[in-house]
Parts: sequence; structure tokens; C-alpha cells
Amino acid sequence: MPPRSETPARLWLLGTQLCVCVALLASAALYVHYLNPADSDFCGLRSGCEAVRKSGLSYFFGSAYISLPLFSILALLALLALSLRRGSARSEALASGGLRALWALPELSLFAVAGCGAVLALGLIAYQGLVLDAFCWLCLITDGSVLLAAACALGWARSVRGQASLPASPLRGSAWLAIALVLVVAPPLWTQVRPEAPVPPQIQALYVPGKINVVEFADFECPYCRRLHSVLQPLLEEYGNRVAFVRLQRPLAAHPHAELAARSALCAAEQGQGEAMADRLFRMTLSPEAIRAAAEALRLDPARYDACMASPATTQTLERHAALLPDDQLLGLPTTFVGRTAILGVPTETALRDAFEGALRPHRPSLSGPVYIALVGLLLGGLGWLGRRVPVGREPAPRLARERAP
Repeated sequence: MPPRSETPARLWLLGTQLCVCVALLASAALYVHYLNPADSDFCGLRSGCEAVRKSGLSYFFGSAYISLPLFSILALLALLALSLRRGSARSEALASGGLRALWALPELSLFAVAGCGAVLALGLIAYQGLVLDAFCWLCLITDGSVLLAAACALGWARSVRGQASLPASPLRGSAWLAIALVLVVAPPLWTQVRPEAPVPPQIQALYVPGKINVVEFADFECPYCRRLHSVLQPLLEEYGNRVAFVRLQRPLAAHPHAELAARSALCAAEQGQGEAMADRLFRMTLSPEAIRAAAEALRLDPARYDACMASPATTQTLERHAALLPDDQLLGLPTTFVGRTAILGVPTETALRDAFEGALRPHRPSLSGPVYIALVGLLLGGLGWLGRRVPVGREPAPRLARERAP
């Protein structure tokens, strides 16, 4: 057994490392959500996670891949690595003090970094409460775990103060690094093995066998529908006749020009100009005059266009489109079905391309949430068991060879 005096230090160090691991898992889930908010399974599009993601502090260099959760993951991995240092020349460092001691003494460098993280975590929590008036639950887990890690690091630094050597963590460094890898990989892997949500039968009825079927519910005045158009349209052109695309009109009452634009798109489609009109409607500022000008620019037959705009049949078409995804099933716009995948909101180009490619593949095997959590838990438990340090005094005694009698 370790000496009694070493036990508190080991517990403080273990607490620090466990808190860092919890923060790693939450940060990895956040990173997945930031890559594809509409299809992450971790936060909803009306959640506090979304309020933080849209705050302007979340992405860097204009890239969806370089985000605040990514920097959080890298910082937490560095913090975990610092917790594994044992230090060298401790006696000289203890005597010298200053910056040399800060780096040469692992407990001080760990507390310094964890303390900086705690200050930043407090700032982010305050920003959510005072500025955004919304809280991201994954952010709170990450920030709260960092605060606890800093407190444990302080406890560890105090418990080993003045000691010439440091007690080791209960787990070997390789075990902690393997556990960290599992925690970072588990959230993105879940998006690949989770069960696929069933596509409503009324949507499947629109599918064409052997094609990449894409069914979009859109509102021409919805800002997110407009953003999706800029992501979806290039892929539709790239995949060409391999795609069977259907756009269904779902104008919302909150948008004053949305129904007029939807009727205009349907009437343009009657004259073979549906996609050209839709492209214009998504890109321009909507008004009755602008919509009329778009119809004239496409050289639509004015008499036929006006008759269609006023026709009860056009109203019935809009009602039929709305009935395919009624209000109790509509979670938001845009809603897009790509093969077996339902996408809510605006995915990244990479995520949308993955959905296109996935529609060409057969059904993939999947795992339920409880089974996946159990498997990840067993893996983490196994890594912890295999990576544990054998306490001093419990090593198996060497076998002594028997002396032969002369």
C-alpha cells in the first residue's frame, strides 16, 4: 500500500485527471454539434448550445472545423499531459523558486494552467448568463469540470508542497492517454452507429428507386432555407441525374412574402422554369414587385402566370405540400430528407455530401444509445483496470530456487 501521507495527494491528482476527462467528453460532443448542428443528437436547434454557437465566439478563420470546442479539446489534452509529468531536479527547483520552479515542479505548472482555464471557464459561464441569457448544458459540464479540475490541482499542489518526490497517479500515463482518445472519439463515432430515424411513409412515396432521393421543405423568406440553398444547389448540380430532387413549399405565416413567393415558384414550374425561379427567390429581397419582376425576367407567359397565381388549384397544391409534413411533425425549416437521413437546419457541405453518399449505400449496422454507452463504459473500465499501477508492497514475491542438499 502507498504510505498514508501519499493517499491525499493521489486522490487530488486522480480528481484532477477525472475532471479533465469529463470535460474532454463534453467538449468532443460540442465539437460534433458545431460541425453539424442539425444532426448532432447532442443539442437541439432551439437549445442554449445553439445560442452560444451563434454568438460569434464559436468559430475561427471562417471554418466550421476550427471552433471553440476544438481549442478546448487541445487545451484539455495538454492539461492531462501536464498531470502525468513527474518532474526532475525537484530539490534544485524547490530551492531556486521563480519561473524555473513553476516549470520544473509539475504540481505548480498543472495548477497554473488549470487556474487559467478556470478563469476562462468562469468568464464563459458569466457570458452565457449575463449576455446571452441562455445556458449550453455541454458548455456548463465542460466549464464546471475545468473549475473542479483547478480546485483539485490546487489540492494536489498543497498536499505535495516541499516534498522531494511526487506520488504517482493510480493509472499509468499510457492508460490515461488511451482513455482520453476513447472520450474524444466516442461522440463522433456515435453519429456513425446510431439508429437512423425512419423517414415518414408519405415522404418515401416521393422517392424514385435507384436514385439519391432529396426532398426539401422550404420557405423562400426563411434565412436558413436561403443558406441551405447555397450549400445544396452545387451538390445537386455535381451529382446531376443521379439525384431525384423534390422541393415542397412550406411558407410560414410569420413571413409576409413567403406564400406569394411559393405560389410564384409553383406557377413558374408550370412553365418549366421552377428551379430558375426558385434560385432567384432564394437570392433576392422578396417583395410583390420583385417577385413579379423575376417572373418577367424569366419571360413567363404573363396571362398564364397570373391565372395560376390566382387559381384555387395552386392553393390546394400548397395545402397538399403542408399536409406531407404537418405542424405537429415540423420541427423547423429547412427540413430535408436525403435517402434515409432527415436533416434539420443547415448542414456543412461535408455533412450533406456524406448524406448523399450514404443514400447510395445499403443500410448500415446500428446500436441503440444504452448499448453504445455500455460498450464505451466497458472499454473505459477495461483500460482503467489494465492500466492501473500495482501498489508498492503488493508486487508478487520472486520465487526462490530450492537449494539442493549436498
